Amino acid sequence: MCITIKTLTMATVILDTRSTEAKKMLEFLKATRYARVIEEKTPNDETLSAMKDVEAGNVNSYGSVKEMMSTLKKKAGV
Repeated sequence: MCITIKTLTMATVILDTRSTEAKKMLEFLKATRYARVIEEKTPNDETLSAMKDVEAGNVNSYGSVKEMMSTLKKKAGV
């Protein structure tokens, strides 16, 4: 009796896809059977700022959706 155990090795590769060569490498990896590409999006500056506000506790609380919408409409001038 012969038992074969497959092992997987995981590696993280970070590509700066602003270059043509990196874009080609990414497409090559996507086309292979032995690599799985997981793309992670980086939040934009506005989202990062909002995340920092939440972590710092700078959030608004409302008693209801109606109260929240009323406050947002006032801020928007609607």
